[in-house]
Amino acid sequence: MTTTTLNPKVITLNKLYQRSLSIPDYQRPYKWTEKNVRTLFDDLDYFVAGITPKNRDDDRYKYRLGTIVLHKKSESENCIVDGQQRTLTFYLIRHALLARAHELKGLTVADFSLNIPACRITQENLRRNYDVVEKLLAKPRTKPLAEYIDIVLNKCEFVIVELGKLSEAFQFFDSQNSRGLDLHPHDLLKAYHLREFDPSEVEMKAQAVKQWEQRNEKEVHRIFSHYLYPIRQWTKGKKAFQFTKEQIDGFKGLSLHQEQESHSPFSQAYSILHSTVDEYNSDRFRRIDKMHLSFPFQITQTMINGRRFFEWFAHYESKGLGLIKPNDDNDWVAPLLETAISKKIWRVLNGLDVAENPKDYKYSGRTRTGDGYVRKLFNAFLLAYYDRFGGTEFSSALEMGFIWAYSLRLTQSSVYESSIENHVLNQNLFRRLDESLRPKDFFNFSINIYIKTSDTSKVDGIKKLFKEMKYMAENA
Repeated sequence: MTTTTLNPKVITLNKLYQRSLSIPDYQRPYKWTEKNVRTLFDDLDYFVAGITPKNRDDDRYKYRLGTIVLHKKSESENCIVDGQQRTLTFYLIRHALLARAHELKGLTVADFSLNIPACRITQENLRRNYDVVEKLLAKPRTKPLAEYIDIVLNKCEFVIVELGKLSEAFQFFDSQNSRGLDLHPHDLLKAYHLREFDPSEVEMKAQAVKQWEQRNEKEVHRIFSHYLYPIRQWTKGKKAFQFTKEQIDGFKGLSLHQEQESHSPFSQAYSILHSTVDEYNSDRFRRIDKMHLSFPFQITQTMINGRRFFEWFAHYESKGLGLIKPNDDNDWVAPLLETAISKKIWRVLNGLDVAENPKDYKYSGRTRTGDGYVRKLFNAFLLAYYDRFGGTEFSSALEMGFIWAYSLRLTQSSVYESSIENHVLNQNLFRRLDESLRPKDFFNFSINIYIKTSDTSKVDGIKKLFKEMKYMAENA
């Protein structure tokens, strides 16, 4: 494919509606669900709510709806190679708007010629989603429907790529998907929360982008998938091992710069706290006392969209990295340990020698896949406890978390992701943490673990620690 065949254009939704397109028979059926349609409208609602008379004509305030790849079959026929799911949904929106023309107050919606294959699945899903679109257009909004649609038509854009040969169109489609269109969950969250910045926070937004791009992508994904997502899920008593694009909605929350959200009873506490922290830090006396008030984040909190999301992640970044790489300068756990046994546990788990009889504490299986799953659970518990109670009784928490997590390693010869999920749900320390107001509330119970026998290999150090702590028979 030569560069001369590639001519991407950015067009508004209104311009898209003026085109004549077709969906070829070889395309897969239209399979968007009600959830997909509602998510699209949620994104549109958030964008439109941020458009004010002051920024209405500012070209910087646009919403990119995605890319449509076209095969220019002839002068009069353009076939959609990629982007048909979203295009068909906007086709439904146009038809639903025509039925509400009396509310558009003279606003003209262009004709949209779209040739759709006679596919049963496609037709059924179109009928179902049309009902959803009608309901979503009818719901109350702060802006009149005519103003809402005018903004969507003229400030929401597509990238259009037209290619003359079908092979080129598919080649471009495949290369784009392999180069990043199939984004990681954290990439989608980044894009979502950048859109959710308060329009007045332009410089902060630029700084957030700069800091995010400097991060190691693999480390960002591990912090989400190993700690932030599992802790939020396990606290609710839900499974948590697979963090994919389907699970990102849990990291979307309140947009406090939007009036309809900042004044709801539920969001009042978040709005007051958000404003108070900002007002404290911007007070003129901060130039004198040099004090800075950090936002009191919690892993399990309702997310505040935009700037606070990026601050929230940064707040937990160093703690997450310290658990991913516990033997370097990021180790924040070791300084909190006050008891001899907790220090010993931490050294054994990290492959460090124990002063007395180091061979007796050897844990040669620590790098196995199943042992990695157990360590992930243990680390997530440490972060959840620290997030709840800080360093208070942290040694006791580490000891309890160790017995709870590694009892699974000693009782099962093979540990899988499902093993971890069942172990958490059967005795959920994350939920117990969430229900405890102080450390003594959390520790005021027995974990009822005592191992009489264990045939698991390469865990001599773990067995030695269990016996010292009286959770395992001496002859096991």
